[in-house]
Amino acid sequence: MSACRKAFDGGRNSLKLYFMNGLPTETDEDIIGIADLAQSIVNEFYSVKRQGRGVMVTISVSGFVPKPFTPFQWEPQDSLDEFERKQKLLREAISTKKISYKYHDARVSHIEGVFARGDRRLSAALAEAVRAGQRFDGWDEFFDYGHWMSLFEKTGINSDFYANRRIPFEETLAWEHIDIGVSKDFLIKEAKKAYEGQVTPDCRTKCSACGAIKCSR
Repeated sequence: MSACRKAFDGGRNSLKLYFMNGLPTETDEDIIGIADLAQSIVNEFYSVKRQGRGVMVTISVSGFVPKPFTPFQWEPQDSLDEFERKQKLLREAISTKKISYKYHDARVSHIEGVFARGDRRLSAALAEAVRAGQRFDGWDEFFDYGHWMSLFEKTGINSDFYANRRIPFEETLAWEHIDIGVSKDFLIKEAKKAYEGQVTPDCRTKCSACGAIKCSR
């Protein structure tokens, strides 16, 4: 709020904030909290008389995609229905046109989740996509969710297995043969700490024994 106040005092009247939904342990209260924070910023603008025609606060919310080599690589991604429910919940929690709400297409997030935790079996789907002329999927006008699901079905791929499944810590991961310098044990400890809301100190403050081969400590 202090940073927002300084921006407004400096003549700014628009802000854009970035969030993510679908994170592990997320609650509906957390989602509504995004709208509450945006409203607090709007209120801050009008708390004193400022120059300008008004304020606009944009909130941009992407969907959580579990990524390899992170403490949340074992976590399931929300289903499409759950993503859309949360998006609707946030949209209905906004009560002013001073707040603009933009969100990532849940279908795109699902495809990202599939390939983020994919293994060599997905190569058949990729090859088929190339043969079918699938191109530029990062652009909304070219993305075709139904086409991707048809490709997965044709090549025997269950997309939910990759995106929406909680992976046991003891399971061998497809990317485990790659050494990134940080140990699997450390990532598991970080995941468990996240469940408890515990913060890991910055490396410059205290070494957490992550296993990084270039760590000077």
